[in-house]
Amino acid sequence: MTSRPLRTALIGFGNIAAGYADDQLTARYYPYATHAQVLSAHPGFEWGAVVDISEDRLQLARKRWGIPYVTSSVEKLMDVYQPEVAVIATTPEVRYQIIRQLPELRAVIVEKPLGINELGARLFLDKCNQNGLTVQVNLWRRADETFGSLADGQMEELIGAPQAVIGVYGNGLLNNGTHMVDFVRMLFGEIEDVQVLGRPNAVSMSKIAGDIDVSFSLQMRSGLVVTMHSVDFRHYRENSLDIWGENGRISIHNEGLGISFYPKGENRAVPKSFELQHDRPRTLSSTVGKALYHMYDNFAATLH
Repeated sequence: MTSRPLRTALIGFGNIAAGYADDQLTARYYPYATHAQVLSAHPGFEWGAVVDISEDRLQLARKRWGIPYVTSSVEKLMDVYQPEVAVIATTPEVRYQIIRQLPELRAVIVEKPLGINELGARLFLDKCNQNGLTVQVNLWRRADETFGSLADGQMEELIGAPQAVIGVYGNGLLNNGTHMVDFVRMLFGEIEDVQVLGRPNAVSMSKIAGDIDVSFSLQMRSGLVVTMHSVDFRHYRENSLDIWGENGRISIHNEGLGISFYPKGENRAVPKSFELQHDRPRTLSSTVGKALYHMYDNFAATLH
């Protein structure tokens, strides 16, 4: 199989596709915050086209990113460019129609969630399977170097077996909740049972229709129980995990920009007991700023 760059179209040109790339504050921590930043730099992809219904966004793609083919519909794209890879940064309900119109597709990268309900997600995946498409969901924590090391044994080396895990997310169960549930699966294995805790609340900030914030517990196959709680992003942003092990605690906070390790030591007030050294945390390296690029590395290697 040749390692030539794969002809790629970016469909949907909003914030996660390109908008965040021009935010100076975001750029301080995330050199690869958008699909556009990765596609413009990655040797595995020939970024040749952008599709969006907004004329202003199409002009941005042409002038800011130098994209040769910009158009308002996938149907018009087919007259000028035949992508092998489609990066689909649209809402879930239109993705099924998009892949139906691209006969030369080999693979897609899609944003979460795959559907606004299970039926919609399965219809999309069934169509991808029928067409022989490789599917990569943008759950970028899977590609993060530090998180990968924790999942591969570093977490247990530092804190022993997990005893309790508390998670926080906001701005929608379908939106950020999807990321955090998959992050739990990455670190602790598969989920056996789910229980809702409390009353769901509608989310005004989520761009996914009908999204909610709700607290819930996850019973893992290992026996570990993970509780997830929602916070209102109007007060502050947070998607985090707090992991209490036998020999220490790891806190992944500020959406992964901060990772603190609290080792176990002798209890300062109770003889022959231990405590976690919360006043003496050690900082683990954060690598979230390059995780999206590494996700594309894995995607390209899979296709080649």
